[in-house]
Amino acid sequence: MRKPVVVADRAGGRDNNFNLLRMIAASAVLVSHAYPLTLGKGAAEPLLASTGYKLGTTAVTIFFAVSGFFITKSFDRRNSIPDFVLARVARIYPGLIVVLTLSALLLGPALTALPLGRYFSDLHTWTYVPRNLLLRSQQWALPGLFLDAPQGPAVNGSLWTLYWEVCCYGLVMLCGLCRLTRPAFFPLILCLAIGLILFVPQSEGGGLAHAASILSFPFALGAAAYVYRNYVPVSGLLALALLALAALCRWTPAYPVLHALAISYGALWFGFASIPGLRAYNRLGDYSYGMYIYAFPVEQVIATTLHPASPWVMTVIGFPVTLVLAIASWTWIEAPALANRHVLAAQLRLRRLRAREAEPAAAS
Repeated sequence: MRKPVVVADRAGGRDNNFNLLRMIAASAVLVSHAYPLTLGKGAAEPLLASTGYKLGTTAVTIFFAVSGFFITKSFDRRNSIPDFVLARVARIYPGLIVVLTLSALLLGPALTALPLGRYFSDLHTWTYVPRNLLLRSQQWALPGLFLDAPQGPAVNGSLWTLYWEVCCYGLVMLCGLCRLTRPAFFPLILCLAIGLILFVPQSEGGGLAHAASILSFPFALGAAAYVYRNYVPVSGLLALALLALAALCRWTPAYPVLHALAISYGALWFGFASIPGLRAYNRLGDYSYGMYIYAFPVEQVIATTLHPASPWVMTVIGFPVTLVLAIASWTWIEAPALANRHVLAAQLRLRRLRAREAEPAAAS
């Protein structure tokens, strides 16, 4: 009897579909945001009526499930907390610094309703970058910018998930240091995550606790797929079965858990599936992060300059513009930062080695 394919069989290298999957998810966020950014708050976004979750929320679920798998793998494969932290900083912050700086010093002056003197003398112009780099208690607006936008003056409403992403990184480190990522102990983490998603109200826009539940649970599921990689099958039939089960339980209390499970497993199945032709996408760069962080400000510009615009007009115009910015971000900012991270990590390891070698000499 043929042995079923499990995640461990496909997780060893980089020959997978995850770059493509993340790009699809980032594009879905752009499409989802096009509705409130053109029609205003409360606009009926795709998937909301049929699934109870917006297209953008489902896309973010995919991001967090995939991130949970690979961040847990990254921590498990590294023997150094500094190396792990450096890798995470190199992935998030270089691109973020650039998009925030361009927003404050290029986009703001170009489109603000204020005289340039007032714009540059306003304290909020200069706090925009540092406050948003802290990720918590973010500053959404710039002086005089997007005042007439249907959704409101937020410059980059997508950045709120980065705080929760970093929180999940911290939890991976904590659980790893406490040995809770071992197969025998990880069910404790899953039970806590399931309890959170079951007992927090699951309405869209339900506050910080709701945000934690809809993001941390998919992340935990992705982490679980890595912890139990020797047992989790890579099965398209299982992915379809989970989607069907979630649909059947649409109006039950179990639906939030089943929806997250179906989307998370489906994402991991797609990422590891051997589908002819898809892996050719890996010849390109990983443009998904750039798509995610540039889409919102691009769409806000369209919303204010072409008002009134329809969601599809915004999507047709916004996607290629955002893609160009994402390609530039990956080529000139993100990829070099990731490459240089390896050099810096090697220097840190060399310094630690020299420090350990110097300790016996100092003791003698």
